[in-house]
Amino acid sequence: MSTALTARALRMTRGSRDILRGVDLFAAKGELVALMGLSGSGKTTILRVIAGLETPDSGDVIAEKVGMVFQFHYLFEHLCAIDNVALAPTHVHRVSLSEARTRAQALLDQLGVGHRARALPRELSGGEAQRVAIARALAVDPPLLLLDEPTASLDPARRNDLGESLKKLAGSGRALVMTSHDDDFVREFATRVVVLANGEVVEEGDPHEVLTSPKHPATRELLQVEKARW
Repeated sequence: MSTALTARALRMTRGSRDILRGVDLFAAKGELVALMGLSGSGKTTILRVIAGLETPDSGDVIAEKVGMVFQFHYLFEHLCAIDNVALAPTHVHRVSLSEARTRAQALLDQLGVGHRARALPRELSGGEAQRVAIARALAVDPPLLLLDEPTASLDPARRNDLGESLKKLAGSGRALVMTSHDDDFVREFATRVVVLANGEVVEEGDPHEVLTSPKHPATRELLQVEKARW
């Protein structure tokens, strides 16, 4: 498998607080990598650094074209689903509107929301909006897709549907990196889990092994917190 992401020795400090402390991360095409950790562990900051939204104090990121799906979607409220998806190809990449809409419809169909193409964001359920946001991120055909807490607003049935969609995207040759608090979802759908604590990677590997028999105290604490939450 070829590597879509290599991040080396990422460090970031805000004031007197170390946010990232020498994080190494890689993702190969075909992988769905889950970043887990307690709030403040650095998960979302890593995604933002990879996406170019934040600049680390030191370290390197080598990545192909990146798409990012934010936790709260940030769809344009005045545009219907298909036009949200077609926006970047037409305005940034100068693709014709008809071609962009054809591609957008195909992506929405692939993600199971093609029938909602003309719906405005306020008319979509949380799960539908999530899928439209994923389609929008895929519209420029990025080899690497980043997702911040993709299951946060979904009920169990919708989480399963999303997981199957993400597996298909990884199977099509993309690398996916997501943050998640949902250990059941990670066990079921991720190919690898990376656990962070205080800005450092403390444990990683097969999700079933790491989350069933954790070796690091921070991983055990994370699982206890998540169990209490549910």
